[in-house]
Amino acid sequence: MRKIKIDERDFSDVHALMAQLKEALDFPDYFGESPAALRDCLGDICEPTRITIVRRDPTPDTWFDRASSIIVRASLENECLSVRIR
Repeated sequence: MRKIKIDERDFSDVHALMAQLKEALDFPDYFGESPAALRDCLGDICEPTRITIVRRDPTPDTWFDRASSIIVRASLENECLSVRIR
């Protein structure tokens, strides 16, 4: 199983997070870093993958919160993807 950890403290903005996810999850070169592109690429994961999301800012509706929500929703639709939130 492929295991990825994304810690909110490690990213200054959504672009840094998207770049990390692209590399860690082998997204295609044409990955566009949009919410739709993230959903699509997470839906295409065929290898068992666990993403651990470490939240640091309890404030709702931050860019990290929105990106995390996309990842969680994708895990509900793709049986190869699981998410843990800490």
